[in-house]
Amino acid sequence: MKILLKKSIFRFIDNLFLLEILEGRKKILMRRHNNFDDFSERLVILNRKIELRGKLNLNDLSVHSEDFFLNLFNQLLGLNLLNLNTVKKNAEAIDLLDSENKKIIQVSATCTKQKVENTLKKADVKSYADQDYRVQFIFVGAQDNKIKSRKFSNPFQIQFNPQTDIFLTEDILRLFNTLDILRQDAIIELVNLELPQLELLDNQKLKKNVCVEISQILSENKLIWENFGPNSKMATINPLERTTFNIWKCRKQEIFDNNNKILNLFYEHESIFTLEERQVFTEFKEHVFSFETNNITRLDNTVYKIFPQHFPKLIDTIIRKEE
Repeated sequence: MKILLKKSIFRFIDNLFLLEILEGRKKILMRRHNNFDDFSERLVILNRKIELRGKLNLNDLSVHSEDFFLNLFNQLLGLNLLNLNTVKKNAEAIDLLDSENKKIIQVSATCTKQKVENTLKKADVKSYADQDYRVQFIFVGAQDNKIKSRKFSNPFQIQFNPQTDIFLTEDILRLFNTLDILRQDAIIELVNLELPQLELLDNQKLKKNVCVEISQILSENKLIWENFGPNSKMATINPLERTTFNIWKCRKQEIFDNNNKILNLFYEHESIFTLEERQVFTEFKEHVFSFETNNITRLDNTVYKIFPQHFPKLIDTIIRKEE
């Protein structure tokens, strides 16, 4: 009886120990899952912002992100990278260098075969090739998933394998997922520390450039309205003239299109505007809806939303503020 009791106690202790191990593993798996979700979300958002800015010909965020990726790859791959641009401003072809591990890296928002080959044929690359360096590429922003399968001209025969030396976002995420918890936590800390500062610096300039583009569109709309609209000199002199009506009908469509461009710009960058600024954009949106609807079905004056004059004033204020 005592022997059976002892066995039962030992079995109970073993089960408790096993449950603790399983619970510990479950916590680790959950932590890894949360780390991966956090890291991937922040990286995807950063890429999306770089892509959107690229469409506006703004590449400053990709330039500022060099230091972030320097620190990230030092932790991901155990490298000792330094930013060449801090030593030599606008270093040609190469952004990051690790002399100990003999690696040179370019961080770029232009994920094309031409970009890779332009780098590989730079004169500076020859000296690194002679020293047995390996060249690698980190692509941010919009990415071509077929880039690794392409063949590249490599005139100086520097060490370069597209499959392993081109890093897209999915490669970075895959590397992150192989790290132990402590190294993942260190990278999450890096992300939380550096990305908010990077985003703040970026958003200030981005908001100004978006508003500059909106201001240009508004100026075009104003010119069309003043020259061809219902209160224009042409409409006042020849209000019943068929030609006057047809010209206004044609030019009015340009205003419709321009208004939609403004709204699309806002929707793409809504997060960089304050709550009060978004409210003014909403008033403009209501006017756009009324203007287009009135072209199809005449609206009563009590329903029609006139153009909010404080909208262009807001845009001008933002532009001046960010100068």
